Amino acid sequence: MASTFHESETGQAIIENTMEAGTERLVVTLHPESGFSVDFEFHEGIEGNALIASSGISIDRAALQKLAQWLREQGALD
Repeated sequence: MASTFHESETGQAIIENTMEAGTERLVVTLHPESGFSVDFEFHEGIEGNALIASSGISIDRAALQKLAQWLREQGALD
């Protein structure tokens, strides 16, 4: 499996894993202008231009702070 990270022209962070069966991609978009929210898009099975599965979630500032606090409590963040 080969993994790459790059930034798009629109400022998105893109992490891509390439395997024999296809490609999976995580796209992260920050929205500081809207009170700081983050969009996560997951794309799986990208073979050529065919997208097999896609899903996403948007997290606002309050939820992101709760997530960071929970990760600290779990010992995953300092």
